[in-house]
Amino acid sequence: MDNRQNIRPDDEQRKERGRIRKLEEGCPEGNELGRKIRDHWGVLLQRTEVLIIGGGITGAGIARDLACRGAEVVLVESSDFSNGATGRCHGMLHSGARYAVNDPRSAAECAAENAILKRIAGFCIEDTGGLFVGLKNDDTDYADQFLSSCKKTGVAAKEITIREALNREPMLSKEILSAFEVPDASVDPFLLTLGNIESARKANGIALNYHCVKRFEIAGESIDKVIVENLRNKSIETYKPEIVVNASGAWANEIASLANLSIRMTLDKGSMVVINGRLTNGLINRLRRPSNGDIVVPSCSSSIIGTTSVHVDSPFENKATEEEVDFLICEAARMVPDILKSRAVRAYAGIRPLCGGDQSSGREISRNFQVIDHSEQGIENFISVIGGKLTTYRLMAEKVSDIVAAKLGISGSCRTAIDPLSPTVERKNDPTIAPSFSSLIGRKTQLLSNEIIRRCTGELRGMEVVCSCEQVLRGELVYWSHHQDVKELSDLMRRTRAGMGYCQGGLCIFGLLSSMIDEPNRDPIELVARFIKEREKGIEPVLFRGQLKEEFFKDHLFNGVYHLNAYSGEDHEEDFGS
Repeated sequence: MDNRQNIRPDDEQRKERGRIRKLEEGCPEGNELGRKIRDHWGVLLQRTEVLIIGGGITGAGIARDLACRGAEVVLVESSDFSNGATGRCHGMLHSGARYAVNDPRSAAECAAENAILKRIAGFCIEDTGGLFVGLKNDDTDYADQFLSSCKKTGVAAKEITIREALNREPMLSKEILSAFEVPDASVDPFLLTLGNIESARKANGIALNYHCVKRFEIAGESIDKVIVENLRNKSIETYKPEIVVNASGAWANEIASLANLSIRMTLDKGSMVVINGRLTNGLINRLRRPSNGDIVVPSCSSSIIGTTSVHVDSPFENKATEEEVDFLICEAARMVPDILKSRAVRAYAGIRPLCGGDQSSGREISRNFQVIDHSEQGIENFISVIGGKLTTYRLMAEKVSDIVAAKLGISGSCRTAIDPLSPTVERKNDPTIAPSFSSLIGRKTQLLSNEIIRRCTGELRGMEVVCSCEQVLRGELVYWSHHQDVKELSDLMRRTRAGMGYCQGGLCIFGLLSSMIDEPNRDPIELVARFIKEREKGIEPVLFRGQLKEEFFKDHLFNGVYHLNAYSGEDHEEDFGS
């Protein structure tokens, strides 16, 4: 790398450097193609100031922050956006109370970011509030520590009476002994990530899913080129960045190894169970030191029980087990007894990329984050970020972007704590669509809502309900199926929620498929087989009672009626959830 980080040029110098670079490349100034050059062997190169690896919430937040500061940004993600730990969390916007006693720094960060995100990203947050409840045999001294620690860390917590708690949450156990209210909330991690991606794109950033980093080319003390495979067409693309940011979560060490570096981190699996229907109005937490099975989160049309903490050796060990499901249900039912007779529809697990590697238990490791400037390890233009929480992603992105901006000489300051993630859109009154549907589409798509509603009302079958569990219209599916980011049925699901209900796509899968098969390069059998395989991973650990009956029915439907088993084969066994 050149010595620009030592010179720290101002913005004018930086603009001049960019202008000269474009002229050297023989492209008109301001032309997006100006970033592209050919190297000595004629291979197409994409020049950029910053290449971000990882399309989870942290990478998306960094892309937004830097693009809004005026940096040239390209983000690459090997799968779909938010398909890693981001999309495999319980969707809890922490108040910080959970960490107040044992992890005060994380608690303070969560408290501050909770307030910021409610202000800038309200479209994807349900501000339900939360309760911490104490049960018989829980440590009674913990309640005193809890209140004092919340006060010290800036977490708003207040004790309420048992009657008040039960009035607020009628499904709570009548045996609770104490209750404290906190400003927890429920957040949709998919919408939050996509909101950051769209915001980055509006600021001229580039975000590419299904682009997998294969290797680095090192020159001296810098990453000179990053070789990327476009998984849509198997082509190889080469990027020549000035700075490389590793925001790949549980894969951070694998990416660092491409530069012959290693990162001290611990991989920790957290499993969750999805219960059909909402059993509580707000979030319920167990009043004790963080442990397994002590959170219940209302999320859209379901409730999510979390979590576990199990050390794993690989980011691919992300499957929940039957034993974990049994434990989580029994433990959470001590707070909300009706969980025992409710229908579990799915289980899943995410891998936490925790900082450090010496602790024996993931519960003992702080949820703080760490930004690593690898210049101390001999690679000048490489930065990694690990740890943290979904709640603190914006702060993590700000800290990374501050370092990148200093190296590039960008003087603009961070505005992500001030500017709304998505501006409010005034929805046009359309009498041909029910207010409940237009409101739901507006919440999911914000800036695109008027366009999607027009698609729903303007097409012959656009108002047809394809997914009755999540109330998804065909017009929504048709719109997204033609979007540049959508490759798989699962991508369609993440953007519309179609297939996330109790049937797990069993009854709406062909509705999803029918919206995608007009593209000549899409094989319908492969699309269906990969979607079913991905869904089965989450259904296997909950095959009892209602979901077992559902799977017998789906098996008859898929194989007895449609004979899909006749088409299955090894080619469809690819694990898209990894």
